[in-house]
Amino acid sequence: MTVPAPADVVIVGAGVAGGVLALALRELGASVTVVAAPASHGLCSATELSYGALPGWPLAPTPLARLAAGASKRWRLLQERHGDLGWRPCRLRLHGAAAGWRPLSAWWPLPFAQVDSAVLAARLPLVLAAAGVTCKTCRVERLDRQPATGWRLSLSDGSDLQAPQLVLAAGAYCRQLWPLLPQRLRSSWAAALELASFPASLGRTAAWLPPSFGRVALERRAAGLSQPEWLVDGGLVPRAEGALLGQHTLVRPGLELGPAPPPLEVEGQLRQELAAQAWGAPLAAQPGHLRQAAVAFCSEGLPLVGPLAGAPGLWLFTGFSAGFSQVPVLAPLLAQALALEGAPAEAAVRRLQQLGLTGAF
Repeated sequence: MTVPAPADVVIVGAGVAGGVLALALRELGASVTVVAAPASHGLCSATELSYGALPGWPLAPTPLARLAAGASKRWRLLQERHGDLGWRPCRLRLHGAAAGWRPLSAWWPLPFAQVDSAVLAARLPLVLAAAGVTCKTCRVERLDRQPATGWRLSLSDGSDLQAPQLVLAAGAYCRQLWPLLPQRLRSSWAAALELASFPASLGRTAAWLPPSFGRVALERRAAGLSQPEWLVDGGLVPRAEGALLGQHTLVRPGLELGPAPPPLEVEGQLRQELAAQAWGAPLAAQPGHLRQAAVAFCSEGLPLVGPLAGAPGLWLFTGFSAGFSQVPVLAPLLAQALALEGAPAEAAVRRLQQLGLTGAF
């Protein structure tokens, strides 16, 4: 079998993490191959199910949160270079169970934007191809470390890939590819209702979100769970011509993802929880299609970005709890560490260390 010449970097995963990293690498002149798994029946990717929310202020008093607050600037730059990726300014409205829906700007005017996940999912493969990224649609069956040449990927179409530098950006499926990943990398099942049209009475240019998401607190407790836990966060954001409504999260004990929960059961829980709150009752009966996706997160909050200790040439770019904000500002740093040499690469690694993202795994 003829093995193609290796790209400088091979990325496993073609969602927002893998795709944006590939574009950052191409900006530095690196040759890049992205391997994307075929769509699973009845499931979507975490990127497709994301709300794509981009708050323009830090959500926590951390260096990463301060950096992520500038994500819109990076999305604008990406769109200037590559065309529409779904980013746009958006009004933010918060809701509370007692107070109902309220515009945030009524007392605290803050910048906010959204990336329409449907637009991004449709456009990203075209943008990658136009940027010179080689894309392969197949599953990675096996990873093997080759001391002389880096990494060898055995693919489901019977071919192999050689990768001097290999990045795992496959979200919840990273552990299946390389089980010896840090235990703080975990996975959950997420679900939302996809509505065919945005409720006209609510104003299509606004994103309607809760002041905080229970999902984040549940993820922080994941390492201590002894039984599965689920919850529903309220939210309504535009997606293509329709909307995404609600956010159901199921976290199981342990490191294994496990099978997707029964869709009818999840939809029932989601609608019941929405109906139980004053703001959600008018929306809970909206006709819509349940969509589910496997999601990666880190139980300590910080994603895994950087080289994996004990596996030379293997890098991680996964575990994001706010991927649409964190990925575009971290991708250029990781790309510099991968594609450059000497002082520039060392400076990028130091910056990642300052953000608390390398050195612990």
